[in-house]
Amino acid sequence: MREFDEQLTLIDSAQVFHWQFLDDEYVSIVDGKVRTSRDEDDFAKKYFDDGRDYALLKQQCCAFPTAVKAIDMLPGLRVLNQPIWEALIAFLLSQNNNVKRIRGLVLGICEKYGDRYTYKGHTLYGFPEPSTLAKLDPNVLKTQVTCGYRAEYIVETSKLVKDGFPLESLKEMEVETARKEITRLKGVGPKVADCVLLFGTGHTDAFPVDVWVSRLMESWFDVHGSREYMCGEARRLLGPNCGLVQQYLFHAARTGLIEI
Repeated sequence: MREFDEQLTLIDSAQVFHWQFLDDEYVSIVDGKVRTSRDEDDFAKKYFDDGRDYALLKQQCCAFPTAVKAIDMLPGLRVLNQPIWEALIAFLLSQNNNVKRIRGLVLGICEKYGDRYTYKGHTLYGFPEPSTLAKLDPNVLKTQVTCGYRAEYIVETSKLVKDGFPLESLKEMEVETARKEITRLKGVGPKVADCVLLFGTGHTDAFPVDVWVSRLMESWFDVHGSREYMCGEARRLLGPNCGLVQQYLFHAARTGLIEI
C-alpha cells in the first residue's frame, strides 16, 4: 500500500476537491470509475504519482531553506495527476473562492449533472461530460449550483471541448505553448491555466501564482514583478519541478505553517 498523507493530499491541499472520507477510506469517482486511495492498478499509480522520488525535490531547491522547510513539514503531500477535464472544471469553479466553497461547487455540479454510482451503500457522482454541460443555460446553472459568473465559463468552455478543443494534446506541448492554447478557453486566465497544466497534464514546470504565491515569492525568494516574471524566476531558481515545489510552498503559506 502506498504511503502518503491522504487527508492532506486529497482533502486539504486545494489541488483536488471531490474526494470524500467515507467510513474508513478515501473515495471518489475519477475518470468514470469508483476510486479509493488504496487502489493499486496502473491508473492509480499514475494518478497518485507513485513513481516519483519526492526526496529529490529537496535536492533541486537545496539553496532555499524555506523551500526545504516546507517540504520537510509536509512529508506526506503528493501532487496528483488528474484527468485534465476534471481539473479544468474544478479550477474554473475555483476562481475567487475559498477551498470549502470550491469543494461545495465541484461536488454540486457532479451531483446535479454527473453519472451516479453506488459504493458500499454510499452514493457518489462523477464529473459531467462536456456534452452535458454544453447544453445548459448558464442562468439555470447559476441557480442550480450557485456558481455565479463561473456558470458562463463552464458552459462556453464545455462547448469548445465538445466541439473538439484538443485538451489531451496539451500534455505533449511545451508549457508556454500549452498555456497559450488553454487560455483560449472561456474563463481560463493565467492562474487557472497553470493549475490545469500542473494538476491535469503533468507539466511540473507550470507554476500557478495566486495572492499567496505572489506574497511568498516576494518574501521568501525576493522575487518581485509580474506573474510572468515570477513564473520564469521560479523555474530558474527551483528547477523543472518548480510546480511540485510550489504546492508545498503554497500550502505552507496558506495554512500558516511558515509565516510570510
